[in-house]
Amino acid sequence: MIDESSRVVPVNRSAVISMIAAFLTLLSVCTAVAPIPLTGYVCYPAAAVLGLVALLTGITSLGQIKARNENGRYYALIGIWTGGLAMAASVCAIGLGIALFPKVISLIHQYLR
Repeated sequence: MIDESSRVVPVNRSAVISMIAAFLTLLSVCTAVAPIPLTGYVCYPAAAVLGLVALLTGITSLGQIKARNENGRYYALIGIWTGGLAMAASVCAIGLGIALFPKVISLIHQYLR
């Protein structure tokens, strides 16, 4: 007879994917600020995409975890928080770029005259 308390509860795959994407998001952001030329052009967009993946897979995994009675809730929450912060930072950066774009263009025109 198998004891019910010794049963192994699996970890949700989406939660693990969310955690991995959150880790890669943080790695991309940290690499983007490194003093290596042109890393920001690759690493910031990669961080935004990975943050979106972490956010979406974290949200979907919470529902799956509840429905299937699996482990991995904290993995999903870490992915949601990291992905949410990455998305908020991306939206702020894009908004700031749009707001400052006319001033940057006018400074370039003044410099070229």
